[in-house]
Amino acid sequence: MRYSRGSLCGLTLAWIFAAAAQATPRFPPGAAWNQDISTQSPDPNSARMIAASVGWGTGTTQFQIDFSMHTLYTAGQSVTQTPLVQEPGYYLPDCDTGLSVPLPANGAIEGSSNYRCDIANNDCHLFVVDGNTLYESYQTTVDSGGLHSLCLVKWRLDLVYPQNGRGDGCTSADAAGFPMAPLIFGPDEVYAAMQGSGDLGHAIRFVMPNNRMRRGAYVYPASHNGAPSSSSPDAIPYGAHLRLQAGFDISAYNPAAQVILRTLKKYGMFLADGGSVPLTADDGMFSAHQWTDANINIDSHSLFGVALGNFDVMPLGTVIAYDNSSPAAQCVRNNAGTLPPPAFPARILDTRAGYSTIDGLFAGGGALGSGSTRDLSVAGRGGVPASGATAVMLNLTATNTTAAGFVTVWPSGTAWPGASNLNFGAGQTVPNLALAKLGNGGSVSLFNYAGSTDLIADVAWYFNASSQVTALVPARLLDTRPGFTTIDGQSAGHGALNGAQTLDLAVTGRGNVPASGVGSVVLNVTATGPSANGFITVWPSGQSQPLASNLNFAPAQTVANLVITGVGTNGKVSLFNSAGSTQLIADVTGWLPSGAQLTSMTPARLLDTRPGTSTVDGRFSGGGALGAQATLDLDVSGRGGVPASGAAAVVLNVTAVAPSGTGFVTVWPSGFSQPNASNLNFIPGQTRPNLVISAIGSDGKVALFNSAGTTHLVVDVLGWLAPGS
Repeated sequence: MRYSRGSLCGLTLAWIFAAAAQATPRFPPGAAWNQDISTQSPDPNSARMIAASVGWGTGTTQFQIDFSMHTLYTAGQSVTQTPLVQEPGYYLPDCDTGLSVPLPANGAIEGSSNYRCDIANNDCHLFVVDGNTLYESYQTTVDSGGLHSLCLVKWRLDLVYPQNGRGDGCTSADAAGFPMAPLIFGPDEVYAAMQGSGDLGHAIRFVMPNNRMRRGAYVYPASHNGAPSSSSPDAIPYGAHLRLQAGFDISAYNPAAQVILRTLKKYGMFLADGGSVPLTADDGMFSAHQWTDANINIDSHSLFGVALGNFDVMPLGTVIAYDNSSPAAQCVRNNAGTLPPPAFPARILDTRAGYSTIDGLFAGGGALGSGSTRDLSVAGRGGVPASGATAVMLNLTATNTTAAGFVTVWPSGTAWPGASNLNFGAGQTVPNLALAKLGNGGSVSLFNYAGSTDLIADVAWYFNASSQVTALVPARLLDTRPGFTTIDGQSAGHGALNGAQTLDLAVTGRGNVPASGVGSVVLNVTATGPSANGFITVWPSGQSQPLASNLNFAPAQTVANLVITGVGTNGKVSLFNSAGSTQLIADVTGWLPSGAQLTSMTPARLLDTRPGTSTVDGRFSGGGALGAQATLDLDVSGRGGVPASGAAAVVLNVTAVAPSGTGFVTVWPSGFSQPNASNLNFIPGQTRPNLVISAIGSDGKVALFNSAGTTHLVVDVLGWLAPGS
């Protein structure tokens, strides 16, 4: 439950503080605040809502600006870690507890020239940006005892929050539950837009009198309301998204005002609180530029002439019934923003000149020559702990290849195992996921068989002893090619697998896999010399063949993919070839007992964008190819055997089908910033699979990004990992 504030209007626009230009803190591109809505259709009831809400609290066309807040940045300043002191009436569970705020040496609270503020009579907001963390506090003052606050919220600027923010019924330093600093605008930001894009690149916040907002309701992305009191069912509710009409003439306004008005046409504004003065701007106290500068020249009346009737209300979506005055009104927090950002995927090797890694190490070292080996330090890098990690999942990519060959990864300090993890032809860019046991000094060795190739390695996950994942030195369990052998001579040289044929492969008791107690195995499966387009499916022997694929190929290709599969009761796995004939190779790289933190499953299809196809539950099927620079958020929790809660990550086989250009796919937990990494590389017309391990976002989803062209995507889930794995 929550307050209803009055608006504090500070019109002093020049300050004595010297500062570097500061950008407004921003959330990732996928956040609701950063969406271009210029071409969207308004809500069908827009005109009635505008009429029911009458106009601004300052007058019909008095679109006034309140210059009363500012954002502080810790970068380049000494800071004092100041613990939170909860004032009587602190909003719980809405607001955060146990926090300490890094206060910059040069700083002040809203309405004050320092960190002291009269919280009995003023709003006293405080905004502090520390890297990717934004602290926002309401009714704040600081003394020797700490930072006193009525509500302190910690926002993650690297996270796209769910549609209900931090949870339904939950407030923040803003009545609607919004972040505030990313939705106000300052003179530095306006000046920069005047030199460049012409708009601010994000929506802004606005307020209206409580008696002109719909009582007992809010809409997403709001998660709360203050004290709206209009009885009209058509009045605008908290959280509503408004857009300045495209035809509104801005030519009479000065260039700085036009930046703000163009922003309102493209990104709009969100209804955040009750009050009279519609817009909130940074007061410029810590800005390099000032509103009074001759080339900006903005004051509180600079946008006069803009009426509420010049706006459209965008589609409301679901209207949430919520009466803040009711004792039954409760905040139900979600876990958005409370989890640490995932470290993976993280790039730890890139031999190409001019490219970098997560820490600058193992970057630009040059291609691996024929028959050469390179040792790669893994422990202590890219989220892998310096000690305690026993194995890693690496997404390896060979690029700029000069000849047909393969790459092997194995624990440093041990003999080359005579297996392969990644196969490629000349001029190809090919990825594959590899489970690698860590060797001497927490390193792995990488061997290139022929020609020269650049190598890229992204850490996808790591395991420790408690994970119950036993990584092995790779051992060959199957090679159908005549004249080739395996670790023990079994399953060798029997000839190609024909179309629609299934081969049962014994895996337990071979290649250091125990004879009993094995729930799953990790296999690198390679198809070589296929005679037709087709795919391979791997699953536990004795079970029905699933609708899924692990490995896709075209005639004469050599293609590898990592597979995690359960083991049948007979200690075997089944391999099915869909068409033509192909030689098969299988190397075992690890095993898991039953009940391990990595739970393998019979594969289940979660996504197939191709028309006329299906998935395990009919969802995410036939939606059409993913366009260039497009991102798709895919529900994984509660589907295909993944539990609705309690899964930290998923094991997915991701396949690009019929791509129109050369590009790559990146997979990461939904809600986080896109990492500098790739999971799957493709060229036009190719069908290319790769195994992916991805953490799950707080909304139960993973995000998939296509870099270029269009491509269909197929995703099969093979397993999931428990927290702490």
